[in-house]
Amino acid sequence: MNSRLQTNVSAMMALAHQRTEHSRIELANMLANVFLEDGADLTMREEELINELIDRLMSAQTPDLRLQIAQKFSGSTRMPRKLALSLANDSIELARDVLINSATLQDADLIEIVTTQSVGHAQAVACRHSIAEAVVDALVTTGDLDVMRLVAQNLGAKLSSKAVDILTEAARYAAELRAPVLQRPELTSECAIRLYWWLSQDLRRIALKRFGITSGQINEALAKTIEEFLGYHQLEKNNDEVMLQVADWLAEREVVSTAILPQILRLGHFRLFNILLSRLAGIALSLVDTIVAEIGGRGLAVVCRAIGIDKAGFVSIFLLSRGARADEQIVHPRELSEALMAFDRLTVKASQDMLHSWKLNPDYLTTRH
Repeated sequence: MNSRLQTNVSAMMALAHQRTEHSRIELANMLANVFLEDGADLTMREEELINELIDRLMSAQTPDLRLQIAQKFSGSTRMPRKLALSLANDSIELARDVLINSATLQDADLIEIVTTQSVGHAQAVACRHSIAEAVVDALVTTGDLDVMRLVAQNLGAKLSSKAVDILTEAARYAAELRAPVLQRPELTSECAIRLYWWLSQDLRRIALKRFGITSGQINEALAKTIEEFLGYHQLEKNNDEVMLQVADWLAEREVVSTAILPQILRLGHFRLFNILLSRLAGIALSLVDTIVAEIGGRGLAVVCRAIGIDKAGFVSIFLLSRGARADEQIVHPRELSEALMAFDRLTVKASQDMLHSWKLNPDYLTTRH
């Protein structure tokens, strides 16, 4: 029998039967000494005895007393499992140190606590020195961003492919997750590419250096990211305030260019298209609205020529932009022919001069001849 337990077993049992606050504190002191002793391995009979003593000890319902008991064991990572479970399922004030430090809690115990107790309990588990994959899976599926951030920052946590996928998806919409997720050793190049356009410029440079992402992969990721991001805002595509914020989001990533305009139109985001065209051309949004709605497409031909869009690009934009019409969306061949003739007659220099004059006189449609 463990020497300290053997020496004090009678006194411990006597204290357990007294059921006073003072006796419970004394019993906690004695048990703590047993488990703080080096090499304090217990036999099955000794474990049964300890469990009986713990049951009597933790029958106290006074929060202050339970806190004092927890503090007695705060220096022991080898706390008896039954006591650790009792404290770990208590209020977070009592549970925190146990959840972070106890080596006797098993993975199944931690998963049960994460799924049944408070977010604070999950956050404490996420701070453990070492966390198995199954426990990490339970933590990241809580959906709590603070829990996810703590897991991502904890290099003692082992991430499964499932956890990496969940964290990558969450990081696209939660800025606080992006840097720690990008630094995870388990992050794959595929996940890095999915995350790429959601990162800041500095983090994108880190991703390029670490994963060697190619320009083709970057372009493909951009198209997919735009589609997913606009899909997220599908119900708000006619809300100018929201679309202006989306345009800002694209501008922050330095991807606002003529190349993405056809994709924006194919996704049915006509207001966003007008906003981006307004920014690329440097003219008022109200003027762009008038130009795009104009029958014949002559004004749109000028804008496209001026900002460097070629003939094929213009045709694509002209036809797709007709989808914004409230009535007939089919383009008559004669209208397309007129638009192409207007485009062919224009030079880049003449178009840029006209665009400059429109900036000075946005009412050009009512004054031009």
